[in-house]
Amino acid sequence: MNILFISAIFPYPLHSGGQVRIYHLLKELSQKHTITLLSFIRDPKEAEASKHLPFLKATHTIMRGKAMQPKYLAKAALTDLPWLLSTYENEHMKKLIQQELDTNTYDLIHIEPFYVYPSVPKSVNIPLVVGEHNIEYAVYEKYQQSMLPKIVSPLASWDVGKMKSWEEKIWKKATAIIAVSESDKAVMERLGNGSKVTVVENGVDTKEFTVSKKNIDSKRPVFLFTGNFSWMPNKESIEVLLHTIWPKVLENFPEATLHIVGKNLPEALQDEVKLLSSVVYKSHVERIQDELLICDALIAPMAIGGGTKFKIIESFAAGVPVITTKEGIMGLPVRDGEQVLIADSSDDFVKKIQYLCSHPKEIQIMVQKARIVVEQYDWKEMGKKMDGVWEKVGGKV
Repeated sequence: MNILFISAIFPYPLHSGGQVRIYHLLKELSQKHTITLLSFIRDPKEAEASKHLPFLKATHTIMRGKAMQPKYLAKAALTDLPWLLSTYENEHMKKLIQQELDTNTYDLIHIEPFYVYPSVPKSVNIPLVVGEHNIEYAVYEKYQQSMLPKIVSPLASWDVGKMKSWEEKIWKKATAIIAVSESDKAVMERLGNGSKVTVVENGVDTKEFTVSKKNIDSKRPVFLFTGNFSWMPNKESIEVLLHTIWPKVLENFPEATLHIVGKNLPEALQDEVKLLSSVVYKSHVERIQDELLICDALIAPMAIGGGTKFKIIESFAAGVPVITTKEGIMGLPVRDGEQVLIADSSDDFVKKIQYLCSHPKEIQIMVQKARIVVEQYDWKEMGKKMDGVWEKVGGKV
């Protein structure tokens, strides 16, 4: 089939979960379908990465820039669009989409995530697939309730309400919806979307991520946190880790080291980290597999759920023990003590680390079980699931 794929982010380099997901699914699906990618970018240099997507028929980019711009804030204040969607209402993208539809025959349009919809021309009359990475309004709502100052909370709450309305409206307009977890699917189905929704989980390349048996140094354990810090849940989590959990870890393990890997760590936190001899920050690494190899465990105090977390899945695939929260393992069929260690407070995290360091045999069994779970999420299998949706929607099934 001929597919027009419209993305909020350019799927290379693989610096964020969204980029990883879109890149691998497009790579798998391009073996069977002809795909043209239209993508928003934040920096003109991003367009140069098109050479890394040779499996696509064509790629076209439209500048969106950063979200925090007066024109986007004004649009959100003066229209029914929430702030996030206002950044994706783009006349250049609308014209580009219309031009593609006028000059080529497409079987369907796939948008990912839902918030690029304002740039889809109203005249479009071919099937629309909406790929979601989270229940977006729920993520923003949790952040608004737990992290924002009270003085701006009412305004943020109003914006979240608009986002909820738009997200649900776009689900209803869609011919098919892709969710990343059963829990996200349940939310969509409760709103009357029924058989529209198919789960295509976040995946992992099980050949690239291989298990390496670890002998944890109980005196000098090395921990990892990874993520793109432009995503609010990661920013919140690293603040909790550095300010609440890490000081208590050092009280019990004074020679412990924390590696932080990810783009866009706020400058204030970078300044803090520079003063901590126990913390190493890298904005980018060529292969996260190499970082997982030198670390004893992933520590991820996620307070906002939604979707599934690549940092968790990739750690499972690499045989790295994971200490996280209930929100961190949301959407994954794992249990505390079986495939993962779950902590709900800073004291809990310390206790789980103590267990990690004192029960090597049990931890080895745990990571083996985690690897078995994650093998069902290989990208080839995820590609087959997505292909099933496209074939059905495109009228081939």
